Amino acid sequence: MIEADPLAESMQLMVREHLTDMAPTAPQESRHAMDASALAGEGVTLFQVCSGDTVIGMGAFKDLGGQVAELKSMRVSPEFRGQGIGRRLLDELIGCAALRGFTQLCLETGTHEYFTAARRMYQSAGFTLCPPFGDYQLDENSVYYRRAIG
Repeated sequence: MIEADPLAESMQLMVREHLTDMAPTAPQESRHAMDASALAGEGVTLFQVCSGDTVIGMGAFKDLGGQVAELKSMRVSPEFRGQGIGRRLLDELIGCAALRGFTQLCLETGTHEYFTAARRMYQSAGFTLCPPFGDYQLDENSVYYRRAIG
């Protein structure tokens, strides 16, 4: 896992694929995936996972202030899923966030069946359900998790 430039062509392709996959899972107002320009924003750090020269995964965290970060844009390309890459990426993101001084990680993910494996992975990594955080509001299409780190 290495830090990535969200505006690089390879990352823009990965982000577009991510946004396309999210579209059918919830109404527009319930989708919170970040586009490339948002991932390039202040307080956001994006990472990529590669196989050779090909980007096969990504994940980010966004500084929410007060030593709290939000996990964003977790994705592994469909052809590489089921190999533990997502879990390794998650573990590395947790470690990196802790090294940067964060003490808590939060995340929002969908309630749609598409997100079942992701929810299981987050729960197995010690994330527990929590109320909406930051700017999120209660939404039947979203579920929120939190975990202490560091």
